[in-house]
Amino acid sequence: MKNFAIFILLLLLSSSYLYSQHYDDLQEKQINTDRLKLFPAPPEGKNYFFLQSINDKTQIVIGDFTGVDKKIILINLNNDYTTIKSVIEYVPAKGEMRTREKSDSKFFTTDIAKLKRDIITGAIYKGNNAENMWSYQELETAFKLNDSSRIYPEVYGFSVKYTEPENNKLAAMYTFGNNTHGYYLQFKTAYYRENPVTERIPVLKYSVYSKNTHDPVIQEYVEALFKIRKPSSSWVK
Repeated sequence: MKNFAIFILLLLLSSSYLYSQHYDDLQEKQINTDRLKLFPAPPEGKNYFFLQSINDKTQIVIGDFTGVDKKIILINLNNDYTTIKSVIEYVPAKGEMRTREKSDSKFFTTDIAKLKRDIITGAIYKGNNAENMWSYQELETAFKLNDSSRIYPEVYGFSVKYTEPENNKLAAMYTFGNNTHGYYLQFKTAYYRENPVTERIPVLKYSVYSKNTHDPVIQEYVEALFKIRKPSSSWVK
């Protein structure tokens, strides 16, 4: 009986790990309609926002669960990184996929540069019943500390570990840089605080995932970090 209980525990832990890995992988590849269907609809109704830019294709996902018609919105941008190419909405409860010129979600905007900045800075999470992901402010704070136990230099950039001041528990991991293929900027939250005593694990670990991109907003924030400290590569001037 004891061995059976241990087996069940290991199975549950394994399932939890695979669940997490599944959504990590979902965010690390460009998003099409099939992959959009795999984005989660949190039972608690928490909204989420995700900025992705891979191989110079920028996309934004908004999980809007505020209204009756709960939906996941995919915004595809044109090659100028600023104007909207298409808007696709998926309604999980109905299994409906629809293409629109714009979304009626209160989070939708045609001011794409501002939307991207609000996701990067975390401004969009405030007051929107959203997963409160660790964002640029925490990255900048940790990067300025010059703490070798938290900052890991790479050839073209850095990885930075963020822990809350009151403990040494990993709260977020950041990676950013600029190589011959373009810029990269990635924000991965391990957990966030719903209130001073409650920790929550987000349904999506990444709020920002970009690589091999020349998106000007991604470039702007990476270059701002390079003003604090530059990587060793001569590629980054």
